[in-house]
Amino acid sequence: MIKEIRAILFLLVALAVLSSCNREAGGEGEMLRIRVTEEPDCLHPVVSQSSLATQIEQLIMPPLFEYHPDKLELSPLLVQSLSDPIQVNDSTIAYDYQMIKGVVWEDGKPVTAADIVYTIKAALNPLLKNATWRGYFKNIVDVYPDPANPAKFRIAVKRDYMLSREMSGNYCIYPEHIYDPAGAMRVYSIPDLIHRDSASWGKQAWDSLGSYAARYQSENYCRKLITGCGPYRLLSWDAGNRIVLQKKKDWWGDGLEKDYPLLTSYPSTIEYLVIPEEASAVLALKNKQVDLVTGLSAGQFEALKSNSDLAFSTPAVMQYYYLEVNHRNPVMKRKEVRKAIARLLDMDKFIATQLNGLARRIVGPVPPGKAYYHDGLKPVQFDPAEAASLLKAAGWIDSNADGTLDCMIDGKRFELVIQLSVSGKETGKNLAILLAEEAARIGMKMELISKETAVFMKDLNEFNFELATMAARQSPSLWDPFQAWHSSQARPGGFNKSGYASPLVDSLIAAIRTAPSEDLRTQAYRAFQQHLYDEQVQIYLFSPLEKIVYRSDLELNPTTRRPGYTEGMIRFKTK
Repeated sequence: MIKEIRAILFLLVALAVLSSCNREAGGEGEMLRIRVTEEPDCLHPVVSQSSLATQIEQLIMPPLFEYHPDKLELSPLLVQSLSDPIQVNDSTIAYDYQMIKGVVWEDGKPVTAADIVYTIKAALNPLLKNATWRGYFKNIVDVYPDPANPAKFRIAVKRDYMLSREMSGNYCIYPEHIYDPAGAMRVYSIPDLIHRDSASWGKQAWDSLGSYAARYQSENYCRKLITGCGPYRLLSWDAGNRIVLQKKKDWWGDGLEKDYPLLTSYPSTIEYLVIPEEASAVLALKNKQVDLVTGLSAGQFEALKSNSDLAFSTPAVMQYYYLEVNHRNPVMKRKEVRKAIARLLDMDKFIATQLNGLARRIVGPVPPGKAYYHDGLKPVQFDPAEAASLLKAAGWIDSNADGTLDCMIDGKRFELVIQLSVSGKETGKNLAILLAEEAARIGMKMELISKETAVFMKDLNEFNFELATMAARQSPSLWDPFQAWHSSQARPGGFNKSGYASPLVDSLIAAIRTAPSEDLRTQAYRAFQQHLYDEQVQIYLFSPLEKIVYRSDLELNPTTRRPGYTEGMIRFKTK
């Protein structure tokens, strides 16, 4: 208790010092202070895994184009326009781009086609730990810089890949002269990096790729040497306390906002203040020591509405909560166990009482607003009696009268004891407690294991879990299920954390990715959702409304894109 009080006092003193910084009369050029519950793991798009990291990275090293927060359509950021696709042959299409005049890196050097080529080559290094990132980039065929103009280039992409446009530039761009000053990746071609295997490289080339991958993924590039051509630079990172971004002086994008609205960058400084405890965040907000807060409980969100100095927004952000299931575990691999768990959660009551109605039920990983959403599926209803019946029918009984069901699986008796991993978020904890209580009533024991986020993610990546409370982001683009669901990704370093492998799922994923028409793709999407639903491969819970509380003198345009706001477009109202 003493340590907690000291921590809160230290935080309030620090915030008081920060709040004493000068503010202008209103409008642009002010400091924006945002509360976050935890710091990102890293600021290196190829390495980082947290959503906050992605949020910050795009302010420092933006992509060629990004989804507009209002229209949810791709809009230019670094290039003059988005060209129409050019059919090269039956298997390849291409896009032509030219950088906006004057686009430069932080040190003033121009952004060129060579940086695009380098970004792709670095991502395709076969010795990168992030196989997911590399998997996406394998859909690129090659890049062709214009020999007469370093700001122009053509990028060729697989014609049948559904995200061909996104793969032509919707990813953070790296400066080659900073991240690869010796030009180590220049000796490798994009086609070779895509198609050659380890045996065909030779020892010298393979060792060189390994050496570069080690440097590229090092701590130095994750927390220190972070730079790009975006409006902000990393000013400081006080681990566990705050990350400060500073607007670049005379940034090249200033004045271009009318033609390129995503270049808007009002705040002169953006501070991400790490305030894990809700009470501390609320106190800082009331004392005007922080300007914007998310991640509050529904009850606290409602309680703050009596404060006239605050404003509120609840955009339907593209995020959902679910239970991740490890199918490598012999108990969790049993379908009747998963289907029983799905019937032990009274999600309608949870949404009403714990979230004040600020969420909606879901049936799978596809948002209801998507054209390919399977509207014929209905949320699993709370039914403990049916859960118990499913288990009994599959042979789960309490044979040793210890109060817990058991069953023979492959010649070995297993008790129905499941470890439920929970990160530090309140919603996940409340879900876990609710599930454990209901499970105990039918002879299923849930052992709740609370972990810090870093440990939680490490265990997840190493498949060291049985069941876990999770949240996932969704994109405005078409959803590509390959990384999360293909059997080839259910390996160390892959993104298929569940370990679920099915020939049917693999074939449906191939159909989704390469469908020659939208109708056929929608059919494949619906069949895919039907299979996940029937098997309860994951247990899908709800999609929350984001709860944003901010100072009433802020102009904030909410968006359905996570995190529900766009930092660069936030400004203080003119007084």
